[in-house]
Amino acid sequence: MPPLPDDPLRDRVDLLARSPVLKRASPDTLIRIASAGSTTQAEGPDPVYTEGSPAACALLLVRGTVRLDATIAERTVPIGWYRAREIIGDEAVYEVTYRTTAIALSPLTFVQLPARALRAALASDAELNFAWGNEQYRRMVETQLRLGSLGATTHVRLAAFLLHHARRFGSKKGGANHIFLEEKPTASQIAAYLGVVRQTVQKDLDKLEALRAIERVSGGGLHLFPEVLARIAGNEGPPSSR
Repeated sequence: MPPLPDDPLRDRVDLLARSPVLKRASPDTLIRIASAGSTTQAEGPDPVYTEGSPAACALLLVRGTVRLDATIAERTVPIGWYRAREIIGDEAVYEVTYRTTAIALSPLTFVQLPARALRAALASDAELNFAWGNEQYRRMVETQLRLGSLGATTHVRLAAFLLHHARRFGSKKGGANHIFLEEKPTASQIAAYLGVVRQTVQKDLDKLEALRAIERVSGGGLHLFPEVLARIAGNEGPPSSR
C-alpha cells in the first residue's frame, strides 16, 4: 500500500478495509475513496437522512445501529437494521435522492463516502464493482423476502424476524444448540417492524416459547433456537416468505 500523508486518512483507509464490500477494492482505490470521505458522528432523534432528500453520500457505519424505513403503498415500514462495517445510503451511487429514511438507534460514528468518488471507484476497480453488485442483489432479495412475509401469520413473521436478527446480532457458544441475544429488540421496536401492536408481539413471543423456538432468560436476554425458528418461518409462511 502506498504511504499515506496523514493519520486521519490512514484511519479512514483502515475503517474502509474492514467493510466486507470495500475490502475487495485495491489499496489505491481505498485511498482515493478515503481521501474524498470524512468521519462524522450523529445522535439524537433526527434522522441521519430522509427518504426523498438529495443523496450525496453513502455512509459506512463504524459504531452504532441504524434502522432503515421506506414508504411502500403509502405506509412507512422498516426494511432493515444495520450496524458497524455495513454501508447504508448506497443508492446514492445510482440515484439523486435517498429511497429510505435512516433512523439512529444509538449514537453513531460513520464515514461519509461521496457518491462521485464511489462512482469513479466502481468504474475503475472491477473487483469492487463485482462485490458492490453482489451486495446490491443480496439486499434486494432480503428486502423482498421481508416484505413478502407481511401477509404471513404474525408468529411466523416474528419467527423469521428473530431468526434474521439472531444471525446478525446474536452470539453462539461452541456446542450450544441456541443463539444468545443479549440485547433483544423491545416489544415496541418489534411491533413497529412487523406493523402490529405490542400486545400481539407479547402473545406471539409466548407462542414461540411454547413451541420451544425461544427461551426467555433473566436480565432480558433470549435464547433462540435457529432450527425451530427456521422450521416455523419456512414451513408455515407463504412462498414469498420462505
